[in-house]
Amino acid sequence: MDRQRRAPPLSAAFRSRVILLLLSAACVATSLAGCRNSKEQARQKAELTKSLDDFKAQISELQRQVAPLRARYNALPEDLPGLETVRSDLFAVEEVLGVEDARGKWLSGELDKAFASGKKEDIDAVRNAIPKGNDGIAKMIVKVMHELLPFERLVAQSRLFEELDAAAKAAGGRGGHKERQPAHR
Repeated sequence: MDRQRRAPPLSAAFRSRVILLLLSAACVATSLAGCRNSKEQARQKAELTKSLDDFKAQISELQRQVAPLRARYNALPEDLPGLETVRSDLFAVEEVLGVEDARGKWLSGELDKAFASGKKEDIDAVRNAIPKGNDGIAKMIVKVMHELLPFERLVAQSRLFEELDAAAKAAGGRGGHKERQPAHR
């Protein structure tokens, strides 16, 4: 009786076809998953590259804003009292921007390495390392700009008085300066 309930034995050719079909299905499923992962990786890389490019553009813009401050500072006499704090703040801003610029360049290399490795933790580490803002650098630039203004006014006033004194001396050398005559009616 047991023999009647059993299924007829499968031929070796049929079994090898079934195994081949199952292996083919597994290969197709694996390659589709890999394709999906490649598309996701490409999307992530584009997103992170854009984020990094935005950061680098922001730092470049801030550096462009600081360049005239350096020129304005350099135009001031070095012996002005109180100028040390402006110098210190300007140097700090320039240093931070230099470090952030270098960080942007370094992160570009790290981003390429992370996607070449394909490791999710490497990609996430780069994602987390990309700064989201300027950490108050823009406020510091405005602070330095405002710190420069009183010194620039002081120097402008000083030059004005020197010019007035020189004009008065020049007028005095040509026979003194004329007294005002009352207007005739």
